[in-house]
Amino acid sequence: MLPPTGRDRDELLRAAVAAPSMHNTQPWRFRFDGCVIEVHRDRARELPAEDPDRRMLHVSLGAAVFNLRVEAAHLAYGSQVRSVLDRARPDLVAEVELVGAGAETEELYRLAPYLQVRRTNRQPYQDRRVPDEVRRLLDVSSRLEGTELQWIGDRARLKWLYLATNDADLEDDRNAARSEERRLWVGGDRTADGIPSTALGPRATSPDSPARDMAAMPADSGRPMATFEQEPQLAILATRRDGPAEWLRAGQAMQRVLLEATANGLSTSLLNQAIEHDTLRWLVHDPLGSWTRPQAVIRFGYGPPVPPTPRRPISDVLLR
Repeated sequence: MLPPTGRDRDELLRAAVAAPSMHNTQPWRFRFDGCVIEVHRDRARELPAEDPDRRMLHVSLGAAVFNLRVEAAHLAYGSQVRSVLDRARPDLVAEVELVGAGAETEELYRLAPYLQVRRTNRQPYQDRRVPDEVRRLLDVSSRLEGTELQWIGDRARLKWLYLATNDADLEDDRNAARSEERRLWVGGDRTADGIPSTALGPRATSPDSPARDMAAMPADSGRPMATFEQEPQLAILATRRDGPAEWLRAGQAMQRVLLEATANGLSTSLLNQAIEHDTLRWLVHDPLGSWTRPQAVIRFGYGPPVPPTPRRPISDVLLR
């Protein structure tokens, strides 16, 4: 197997940095070693106050890994992923090895056109149900990555999620370290990373809203208000176990679901406040299900077009 050319390397990196990450910190760096792409954490872009156990860091890195797999398929490669725990190289989290095209290559290739189209959409969605066949397709996408997508179908569980989410918002507001950290990444004008004010969406008129208000700056707290969908369509992406390897798996599954949703004309955003708090995460899981480790809460629907958030130049993420 020949290693990727310089042009192919650039395309792989452009795909990787298009992945979502908490506050759009883009906490990754990459190194090419023949046919192996090393995925490293970027410690300068981690969130020690809001993500102390680095759960969301690994989910973000997993999303970048999945984008590498999709772009590899677009370049006619197959790929194999290895989670790495190396005390000598503590920043190395995973390796993506480019191999010969296999059975999965064609299916991943189909998602390549949506790598640069996927957006986090914080606008109100239409009160229009996602068709059952699309829901089943998203379920299959999650299972292909070793996770489960649990749709929240009853109002009691939805109310329970809102309670946990509201508690998480209050805890964020009370925690000075979290608030200070968020102000570093959210609001204002952004050119390479973070969430600009223009991507925050409107404030919700109802406290029981499927939208997450990310405002960290006083100027952003006065954004216009809007009414969000009456019956939000939310699903929890869950794993059987917890730990860095499972978080990396969850990130790949989340990104596969998000890209499949985009391919089917859906808008998506995340409602992860309670997931980000150890004391509240247990409130989110399905007590009757076997998949009891929630890793992401995804909102689906039909929203208006939104612009992309900024991305780091690939020269910034390449380790030589």
